[in-house]
Amino acid sequence: MFKKKKIALGVAAGFMGLAGIMSSAQAVHVNADGTGQVLLFPYYNAQQGYVTNINLINSTDETKAVRIRFREGKQSRDVLDFNLYMSPEDVWTGSVRMDNSGGSAIGSVTTSDHTCALPELASCKKGKCSVTVPFDGYKYYGDVEAGDTLDGYVEVIEMGVVTDPKVQYGVLHRRGEPNNCDVVGNAWFRNTFRTGKGKNATGLSAPTGGLMGSSAILNVAEGSAFAVDPVAIDNYTTEAFHTRPDNTELFDLPSLASGTVRTSEVMVKKDDGTVDLVVTEWNPHDKDDYCLNDDDPKTPACGNNPYPIAHALLASNIMNEYFLDPTDGYDGHTDWVVTFPMKKLGVFDRKDVLQLTKVDLRNDDERITGEKACVDGNDYYLIKGEEYKGDSISYHMGNEIYKIDTKDAEKNKDENRLDSDCKLYGDIQVAFGEEIFDREEGRVKDDNFSPYSSYPRILEREVNVLSFISTDPSYDDSRTVLSSDHTLPEGKAHADLNGLDADDFVETDAFVSGWARMRFPAWYRLSKWVENIDAYGTSPDYYDVNSFIYQGVPVTGFAAIEGNVSQNPNARFGDALPHKVKR
Repeated sequence: MFKKKKIALGVAAGFMGLAGIMSSAQAVHVNADGTGQVLLFPYYNAQQGYVTNINLINSTDETKAVRIRFREGKQSRDVLDFNLYMSPEDVWTGSVRMDNSGGSAIGSVTTSDHTCALPELASCKKGKCSVTVPFDGYKYYGDVEAGDTLDGYVEVIEMGVVTDPKVQYGVLHRRGEPNNCDVVGNAWFRNTFRTGKGKNATGLSAPTGGLMGSSAILNVAEGSAFAVDPVAIDNYTTEAFHTRPDNTELFDLPSLASGTVRTSEVMVKKDDGTVDLVVTEWNPHDKDDYCLNDDDPKTPACGNNPYPIAHALLASNIMNEYFLDPTDGYDGHTDWVVTFPMKKLGVFDRKDVLQLTKVDLRNDDERITGEKACVDGNDYYLIKGEEYKGDSISYHMGNEIYKIDTKDAEKNKDENRLDSDCKLYGDIQVAFGEEIFDREEGRVKDDNFSPYSSYPRILEREVNVLSFISTDPSYDDSRTVLSSDHTLPEGKAHADLNGLDADDFVETDAFVSGWARMRFPAWYRLSKWVENIDAYGTSPDYYDVNSFIYQGVPVTGFAAIEGNVSQNPNARFGDALPHKVKR
């Protein structure tokens, strides 16, 4: 049962002090300081001519067991993962690039870093000063292909702190090489390390965080680079969780849904400038696992606690800039990377069409008013084109009576309503609406490519690249920044743009620079899994399960902006601007 606790704090300094204590000790949150137990690198690019360099740093004085996992961009399938055993203050580096050695283009990672790993990677002591490992894990699945591995994203999850002295000594570097990486395999063989969670993860203690990193996406031919920091998530778990990458049932664990902390926290800055801290407890509804319900025997277990991280990454819209200026030799181009890292964990992963029920609405006398709505249990959506007088306050489903409020301003906006067929279309829908701006407050309306929805853009991939284009006659539309594959997916005829997916292109008309806001429909909400809310600040009564802070989609990404420095074509620049979010 949902519970709510409200605490008002009168002194701002006291509030901020309490917020700092809670941020460091209790709930899952995005750490603005850039370190954490979990790192999410929102994008790698292994297309022809691109290289993505990844740096991972253990900033602590502890020895850590870390899982690094490369996920392809279509379905977030795990195409390569391995364990790193990082000594104090250690750094691991690798480069993601295309590999054609097997006859077809596939993503791969090349490393000459000698940090101890399982399975073993580079080691000059054993004659392998550098290794290249292809992302051939895609072959295990039936729904992704080699080309899908050419872009994706990277998860890094701390499994725990190594407590065994022999392993600590063996992975420690001296003169640029670990003392003896064989200690890792021996620890597993002798059961010093065991697969398990908490006390069953022998040889490890609970994670403490302190991981940080960086990445750089290089366009070798253009000579441009895009520096992208990972999203750092802290307080993800209070227990160690140690698994082997070669465990065919548990290779997807630990995951973003397997942490033990069931609370999340967000800071909410209000219009009056004051800040509230909202801590939410989540209820998984006794679901055993969020990945084992797809009837695919090859899908591995992933855990049953996705909502704290989902909430920490939640946004009702994202905002960023674009630069397309063709004048004075600038040759500007912009791509937005939009990554949904929780979709694979069942958070808004609905790929079919959900048929909602159309019901009659009733007034306070239980009389039918003639108005109708689309409902799914106790979730309801008003219908586009309907005029609601405000007399309707409820509807019946079976023996239950559900209350509504047609005066609700957010639900009354036409763009938040469904069509009269009451169909809720799958995958993640987004809209720019009339929120593509130039730098002088001018705006243009986004084209509507889909005939069935006021939210025309459907982003079916888990890593999506949207290319901005201008109708300015001097604009060069022959290429994009990241060279992503925009081929029209099968079954998406409504978005056919000469064989390309129209949903992947954002037309700014003649605008060549400015910013845009991309919104998610109001039906994307996490409210049904909320168990308890603790609000701290000046407005603790403001938050309940229907609050805006539970509306949106877990998302991360950035805008990749590229151009020339004035008229010098040999002075190419690249910039990566993290998306700004609004709750």
